[in-house]
Amino acid sequence: MLVPVLGLGAVAALGVQDRLEDAREAETALREVRSAVALGQVRSAVGQEVVPVLGAAVPGQPRLLAALDPSAADTARRPADTRTSAAEGTAATDAVLAAARTGRAGRDQDVLAGLPARLLQARTATAADADTGLLLYDELLSDLSAQVDDHLRAARALGLEGDLVPALGDLERVSHASALASREITAYLGVLARAHTVGRGDFLRLWDAHRQAAADVVTLSDPDVARAWSATDGSPASRRLEEVLTAMAEDPRTPTLAELTVVRRDTAERDAALRAVLSRTAERVVEQAGRQADVAHRELQHLLVLCAAVVATTLAGTLLVRRAIATPLGRLAAQSRSVAAGELVDVHEQGPTEVRVVAQGLAAAVETLRRVQVQVQAIAAGELDHEVVRTPVPGPLGQVVHASVTQVLAAFHEREQLQADLAHQAAHDALTELPNRAQTLVLTERALHRAARQGARVGLLFLDLDHFKAVNDSFGHAAGDELLRTVAARMHATVRGGDVVCRLGGDEFVVLVEGVEDEKGLVDLGGRLIAALSAPAALAGLPQAQHVRVGASAGVAVSVPGALDAERLLRDADAAAYRAKAAGRGVVEVFDDELRAELNARAELETALRHGLEAGELVLYYQPVLDLGTGRTRSVEALVRWVRPGHGLVPPDAFIPVAEASSLVCDLGRWALAEATAQLVRWDAEGGHRGGLAVAVNISGRHLAQAHLLEDVTDALAASGIDPSRLTVEITETVLVDEPLALEHLRSLRELGVRVAIDDFGTGYTSIGQLSRLPVDVLKIDRSFVSSPEAGHADLVRLLISAAHSFSLGVVAEGVEEDGQLSALLAASCDAAQGYLFARPVPAADLPPAELPGAAVLVSETRT
Repeated sequence: MLVPVLGLGAVAALGVQDRLEDAREAETALREVRSAVALGQVRSAVGQEVVPVLGAAVPGQPRLLAALDPSAADTARRPADTRTSAAEGTAATDAVLAAARTGRAGRDQDVLAGLPARLLQARTATAADADTGLLLYDELLSDLSAQVDDHLRAARALGLEGDLVPALGDLERVSHASALASREITAYLGVLARAHTVGRGDFLRLWDAHRQAAADVVTLSDPDVARAWSATDGSPASRRLEEVLTAMAEDPRTPTLAELTVVRRDTAERDAALRAVLSRTAERVVEQAGRQADVAHRELQHLLVLCAAVVATTLAGTLLVRRAIATPLGRLAAQSRSVAAGELVDVHEQGPTEVRVVAQGLAAAVETLRRVQVQVQAIAAGELDHEVVRTPVPGPLGQVVHASVTQVLAAFHEREQLQADLAHQAAHDALTELPNRAQTLVLTERALHRAARQGARVGLLFLDLDHFKAVNDSFGHAAGDELLRTVAARMHATVRGGDVVCRLGGDEFVVLVEGVEDEKGLVDLGGRLIAALSAPAALAGLPQAQHVRVGASAGVAVSVPGALDAERLLRDADAAAYRAKAAGRGVVEVFDDELRAELNARAELETALRHGLEAGELVLYYQPVLDLGTGRTRSVEALVRWVRPGHGLVPPDAFIPVAEASSLVCDLGRWALAEATAQLVRWDAEGGHRGGLAVAVNISGRHLAQAHLLEDVTDALAASGIDPSRLTVEITETVLVDEPLALEHLRSLRELGVRVAIDDFGTGYTSIGQLSRLPVDVLKIDRSFVSSPEAGHADLVRLLISAAHSFSLGVVAEGVEEDGQLSALLAASCDAAQGYLFARPVPAADLPPAELPGAAVLVSETRT
């Protein structure tokens, strides 16, 4: 019997709460609207103040004075006039602000408290600089408009009803249009003052926005407010002001004195009328909000009286019934509360029929819950195969529970399997099913810990396949994948049972060996693995008689007792494999003290080189490139040299390979580009034989593959200001094969106007037939062909020159050291040459004259 009472009480409470909330929302909306109106009045006053304040600043602002009065005929009278207007305008604003602060609290009080300081800052700034003053006034108007909009949005978000909703909408539109009217005048004055902070674009935007907002106000739901707005908008002052603003929008000319007088005089009249419309609209909203609050309070009172009557009647009936069923029903209620609290107590089936029926249902539910509890406890304990889990609870609920338990068990098993699969995939290579690089490090680290406890050592055998890229290029990646699986199988068949074969990625494999006594056993294992991998392999998809063959190079590293650094051991094995490849491939090299010292020396050299680049120890030498048609130097090649303290001039072969093995080569290339282009500018300034030269800068393949290469080139060109055609980027022929992004970046460089040259042409893999598709401008024939005495090489040089000319490419011969070589090049119509015959690389200050007398005579004689 308590259920109806409780239900009725809940309904009554909800109704009371709803009506009370309506009343609170109406009162809150009333406060928000009043705050918005007060801030709107302040905003309008500030907007009206801009014109006289700016006028008062005219004597100190010649540019603004010229804009306000082009004829300057009335300048003697205007300062005193404008100062009086400014004082009246600021006084009016201060009065409106003081009135608005009265009774304000919360965030409105904080906003209004900060306004005097901001107004003083704007007025002071306007007197000193019209640009800054206009910006501060515009920011202040924008902030006040945002505060007004926040209050009105807060009112609309209260879920109000009835006529209050359209009234709020009307107030929002009128407020928005009034705000745009104020900011429109500020932007207009910014255009007159030619302010940098408020320009014509801002004025046009605000002018158009005000027109649209004014048109929107005419469609207000309250016809009285709409008519009042239309009357204000159509007043003589508004029309005169509109004509002046429209003239400025359509023709950006200097306004006449009459037009400026209209702005100064009619802005105040129009703004006062707009404030009146805004106040009228706000009064309607306040009236509707108060009416809605009154209605909510009356409905609340009626609801309270009705609920009290119904509750009293229900309680009286409940007391009469309670006497008959109080004891058994109370006991059943206590048992129900215990069950609801999680206590599965025994339920006594006593009392009236209705109570016994309910007690029987509760007892059955308790028994079912006990069975479910047992099943859940078994699942929580991990006894997923227990008999109690497999036996369903009787009844429909038991069937549903059993189905749910079955699904939970299936999902649990599936999750365990999925976790196992994901763990395996994360730790193993998908192609060969071997442990991947991350797992290799984990396994190696575990082996090192075991070895440290046992006083043993761990060995790593690093294998790098030879000529694997040729298989991919010749037969496709599918054949390459099949070959990698074959390699993995052969390695498994060759190593011992306890050894672990891993794939680091690409064509790199590792064998982890524990219990190593010395390097000899690992060297022997490496030899057996190389022999196994070098055997011909028949791959699926290839003709039956066709086999592929690859080799391998191996590096061996053995841990020192107590070592735990898996990364270090892997790096040592990798370094040994690198030396094996350099030694001719197909061999096994052991990481020893000599190799460790070599790596340490390389690391020290890289550190010193990096420091040298930062300390300015690097310099550029320049070697002239002779135009064989004129016998004059037309360009130079920039070559990096290192003047290392305590070592003198370090040859490039000693430090360039170290730089190319790391990102340091990109820093070198960036520096060389900037320094070489800057040197051209210095030579141009000096004039003489070095002025107007072009320069070629070598770029490494690693640098060419980086996305920031284009930025490095454009930065160098921008800093120097030289024509891009005076810069040539030289790349090696092998870069076109090894770097996938090379062609794309070279095309982008040529689009900039930079020339591209292939250095050492003839030593790589580029065929003559590919020249028409390469984004290059110049071929530089390698010195090995130019200086070779073999007749075949001389024929090859002539063929390369002829082929390059067929594709409209320039040709530069490198390494010219003898007159006979020069004669042969001239006979073959080579375009340019460089070498010791003309000049060695020298510092910028020592670059020889553009006219090389000895070479010029030889050129003349050969041409004759």
